[in-house]
Amino acid sequence: MPTTASRRRSIDSAATREAILDAAEALFAERGFAGAGMREIAEVSDLTPASLYNHFRSKEALYEAVLARALTPLLEILRDFASRDQSLPAADEMVGAIMARLARTPHVPRLLHHEAASGAERLQHISREWIRPLFEQGISALRRDPINPWGEGEQALVISAWLHMVFGHFALAPLLAEVRGEDPLSPDALERQTHFFRKLARLMMTPRTPSSEPDPTDGV
Repeated sequence: MPTTASRRRSIDSAATREAILDAAEALFAERGFAGAGMREIAEVSDLTPASLYNHFRSKEALYEAVLARALTPLLEILRDFASRDQSLPAADEMVGAIMARLARTPHVPRLLHHEAASGAERLQHISREWIRPLFEQGISALRRDPINPWGEGEQALVISAWLHMVFGHFALAPLLAEVRGEDPLSPDALERQTHFFRKLARLMMTPRTPSSEPDPTDGV
């Protein structure tokens, strides 16, 4: 059985790893992969560079761990939702779970926006390994909905819109704070935003009433 000392070392190691991920997440979000150095990440984490490399063998491994910590749970939430009946209560639960996860790693959406805006070399990897699976799971969930009001060509647009809105709330937090005069990442603001996204999800999952006038953009 593990000794008390070994358990304590394991706990300390896990806490140190989380501190490193927190520091790396913030610096990667601010400067991108190329702009954040391991020495600076170590300094922010109150570690020596040698100690940092004991936890992560390279900057690439650390970057991947930052993404995995934030985005793997989102994939799991979407997979769970896609496998269930697409009820409105289930959609409410999904939206709340996604917002709660992103609230724990609020810099990651900024990291993704930074990569997209700069066209950085790691953008293709992020798209292939993380964003495309999120995208595909979202479309899978829409297709399982028996009253899904969106056509085959619209489903991808719906998921794109969701990615813009949900990730954008966190990525644009500094700008929104200036515009709205409050911290959009405060608990109260996140609760209101989650309520709004739940309401929006309900509207988006409600079948549309056929109009007597055809939509001129259909099929475009």
